Amino acid sequence: MTSCFRRLKLKLKMSGSGPKSRGMIQYVFKHFRESFKIAKREKIGEIVGRDPYGNTYYELPAQPQLGKRRPTRWYNTAETERAEIIDKDLWAGFDSNLPAEWESWLRFRRTEPPTDDEVLKSLAIAEMKKVNAAKLEMARIEELKAQGLDAGPPKPQDHEKTPYPKYEEFEIMPGESDDQKRDRWEKYKNPYMKDQ
Repeated sequence: MTSCFRRLKLKLKMSGSGPKSRGMIQYVFKHFRESFKIAKREKIGEIVGRDPYGNTYYELPAQPQLGKRRPTRWYNTAETERAEIIDKDLWAGFDSNLPAEWESWLRFRRTEPPTDDEVLKSLAIAEMKKVNAAKLEMARIEELKAQGLDAGPPKPQDHEKTPYPKYEEFEIMPGESDDQKRDRWEKYKNPYMKDQ
């Protein structure tokens, strides 16, 4: 058996095509080490576009030689571009409005950034849906009033009630003032609905 291995070894030596595992390990280790050298990578992305809300979108192209196979994409809001707000508010920009087209571009669901026409068309459709929803809701309320039924919002069901009491003197969100409590859901209300 040992003579068989000796002959195989001798053949590989003579042919010069032995396994080059050491060279491969060095190659992989070299590229792995270079992927951590961020100083080589560009740090400033190019502006790709802006949306009607004032958000600015950036992209840093892919650099496969440095281990970055996908581009890096991000956005800044009008608030986060000012440094003094970031120092005061750590969550500035996280609750900003993003058009669906730009969000899909940020999440790599689309390769090309959206055009202004696409974004404006989508926002116009959203406004039209709000108007139609307000009209339908008003018609439903009128119909319930005509039948003599309660047209107010539905009462919370048992599974929706909180299992613990809420006290007005205690904060629900730490550091939140009374004005912020009231205005938290204000931007999510349909502006076309009339208050009853």
